[in-house]
Amino acid sequence: MGRPGFRATQPAPLLASVAVVAVTLALLPFGGRYLGPGLSFLPMTLSAAACFDILTAWLLAGNFLDTGDRRYLVMACAYLWSLVLMGAYAFAFPGVISSHPPLAVTVSMAPYMFVCWHAGFPVLLGAAWGPWLGPNAIETVHPKRRRLLVGAAGATIGAGLATIATFAANAHRLPVLIHGLDPTQLTRVTGPVGLPLILISLFFCVRGIRGARGPERWAVVAIVGCLCDLLISYNSHLRYSFGWYAGRTLGMLSAGVVLAAMLASFRRLKATAEFNAAYDHLTGLPNRRSAQDSLNAMFARGRRMHTALALVAFDLDFFKRINDEYGHAAGDAVLRAVGLAVRTAIRPSDMVARIGGEEFLVLLPDASDDDARVVAERLRTALRTLDFIGPDVVVTASFGVARMQDSDLDAEQLLQRADRALYAAKTTGRDGVVVAPAIAPLIAQASPTLLS
Repeated sequence: MGRPGFRATQPAPLLASVAVVAVTLALLPFGGRYLGPGLSFLPMTLSAAACFDILTAWLLAGNFLDTGDRRYLVMACAYLWSLVLMGAYAFAFPGVISSHPPLAVTVSMAPYMFVCWHAGFPVLLGAAWGPWLGPNAIETVHPKRRRLLVGAAGATIGAGLATIATFAANAHRLPVLIHGLDPTQLTRVTGPVGLPLILISLFFCVRGIRGARGPERWAVVAIVGCLCDLLISYNSHLRYSFGWYAGRTLGMLSAGVVLAAMLASFRRLKATAEFNAAYDHLTGLPNRRSAQDSLNAMFARGRRMHTALALVAFDLDFFKRINDEYGHAAGDAVLRAVGLAVRTAIRPSDMVARIGGEEFLVLLPDASDDDARVVAERLRTALRTLDFIGPDVVVTASFGVARMQDSDLDAEQLLQRADRALYAAKTTGRDGVVVAPAIAPLIAQASPTLLS
């Protein structure tokens, strides 16, 4: 992953970060309005954030195992840290798990867990994008990845539990940060530490995502969400105020934004894989597999609805000479031009596919023999007029036409007759059109199958 410069960065995460900051600034004047306790709000948001953390950590861990990129590993640890500290916060906050915190957890620990959660999470995300884990860092070799993943995950969870245990053991010595509903002491004590740490992490993250193109670059939005969560929470000066609720919502955004980006990326990858499986990458036309599937569907429809179906199979004449004399780049240009010319010369309901090197197939639903012959002649003329190498190079093709008949048991028999017609066109001088019924039996036995 290179560093081509800031202009090469895809702007969506940065624009989203600016939008989150703008919304937070717009809400700050209303942050102190008291709304009253919502009994189900905090359990709901924490449960959603926990689910987001688990799924994101799992996906990032999988990316690390696949690529060996340690940035994925550190990001996965950030979400594990968030999960552990958020769990302690849920235990300590009265009414989320129980009205009386279980184990050695105390109510006074809740604000400490909140700040450790909202500071440690962005710090780890920023560390993932620091120059020490940049594109030139040594990649973890495959045999060591799983051991490193287990060790890092265990260390993160252990550090989180040790932090919780330390606060629990010293709960009676810790100053109370929230008196009733007033978090002024929380802001005074933790703000000078938490906010600078998040700003430093944000700097490293913004610097590190330059040139990045994967969904992990949305970590910058997660850090901005944590920053804005603390800002609006500190500014509200009152628990259960509008700012307090807005802050918890921003926390849920921070937990879920990278997950949403990764799921969107997987969806795009799936669509790309499906496209590559069905289309020829050079011409953009459907490939052999798509042609066979479409032909089978059209054949079944024709049998069911008693409608016509015709095929035009054609093969470029002496195409190897173009590759040999002008190079494969010129041959690729010819294939792309042929695909474009055929697409513009047929009906929207028709289909053209590249089924081999220089072999193409046109499916013509609701077309008679005469219709298919006219289409073939029109395509033959169009190909002869193409001029993309030089005026002395004329591209010609041989065409075979076949129409579905009552004697065809399946689409394969229709294909075979179109292929035989194409073979006959090649053996009778090329640059011509032959319709299947005119094929001689000996020629028919000698030709190969087009899609075999």
